Amino acid sequence: MDNKALKLTAIAATMLDGFVPTKWTPLPSLDAGVRVLLGNDDQQLVATAQTQLDRTADIGSAAEAGRIYETMYPHADFTWPRLRAITEVDGDYFDTESPTTVTLSDPLPGAPLGDVPIADTARASSLAQALATLHSAAPEPVSDAGFPVEDPSRSQFLILERLDQAASTGRVPSSLLQHWEEEFEKVALWHFLATPIHGSLDETSVYTDQERVLALAEIGRLRVADPAIDLAAASALIDPAALPTFYEEYRNSRPRADEHVIARAELLAEFAVLDWLLEAVDSGDETAVEDAAELLSSFDEVLFGSTAAGASAPSSAAESAVDRGDEAQGPPASSEASRDPASATAATGTDSPDVEAAITETEAPDVFIPRAQPSDAPPDDSSESDSEPGSHVSTEPTRDSDASDGGEETGRIR
Repeated sequence: MDNKALKLTAIAATMLDGFVPTKWTPLPSLDAGVRVLLGNDDQQLVATAQTQLDRTADIGSAAEAGRIYETMYPHADFTWPRLRAITEVDGDYFDTESPTTVTLSDPLPGAPLGDVPIADTARASSLAQALATLHSAAPEPVSDAGFPVEDPSRSQFLILERLDQAASTGRVPSSLLQHWEEEFEKVALWHFLATPIHGSLDETSVYTDQERVLALAEIGRLRVADPAIDLAAASALIDPAALPTFYEEYRNSRPRADEHVIARAELLAEFAVLDWLLEAVDSGDETAVEDAAELLSSFDEVLFGSTAAGASAPSSAAESAVDRGDEAQGPPASSEASRDPASATAATGTDSPDVEAAITETEAPDVFIPRAQPSDAPPDDSSESDSEPGSHVSTEPTRDSDASDGGEETGRIR
């Protein structure tokens, strides 16, 4: 029996007045930590102990983002996390170095994408429609709530700064650096209005069924920025064959988008490998550095080597480059180049995710428990013997307008 899941169940049973769970079942962690689905005859909620969460995307931000989503997207075809209660426990309760945030929220429909890219045009179109809806809202509610605002000149500066950092490593082919410098220094590319963006799209934050996108999770990085950031992240989740449909549907669903948004998205998608190199250099992982450098060399060959040699098979070279990147567990690559979005360097796949086989948040729990009380949690060798959850809070977290981490009201459990 999972000791931490039992502890989480005991804590969650004290967090919301009137909610007395009688059943629970573990859920996949989704890189967040410990997750369980709690339920009784009337209600189901998901409890999460954020033991693996990046604290820079704090839970208070997610709670505030949820309220802004409610205001901006009342008729959206997708849903998002709705936080019901939040509390905090000492780190030794879940064997973490810092205090652990515990949340209680409504379950999301469908299941996360996982490792299988979207290959069908129906879900590719649905994701494009969801992002078009998100990007079409007015930015003022987001900026007024204190979330970050990145104007076009700032976005351009940050990208060129990353290019300089990459150039200083000496591991990026000169022709590839020149290509990116020339593209990102084009003045017309940055003639756009920043919009609300999701800011954290990946295989764990997009929930689908077999036909469409049902929910977007991990909304705590909401900000006003370049919508191409979301499109680039989404392109890594889509099979190359479905990318033209995705981009076309986005254009049709958001006709007032700036004319260069797709070009910027494709260039930002190319940056996935460069960012991997920078992260590897920062971590001092020489193996990862070599893998990233090899993938950059292969990508350079795709863009320029075959052209110089008069060859005509860039797509096969791109697939070889990505194959090597996958073996090294590198980042998901995306479109091949801005001039040919249909030829992408993303990993390919033709099957839809087996949603029915996945454990979803809306699945009925099958493990019965007595009424969960704090004292029901079994002792943990790493916790103090008298460490029991003794306080709870059901509150609406708030966000300070000038703070990136915080502002939420929490209950402290010792």
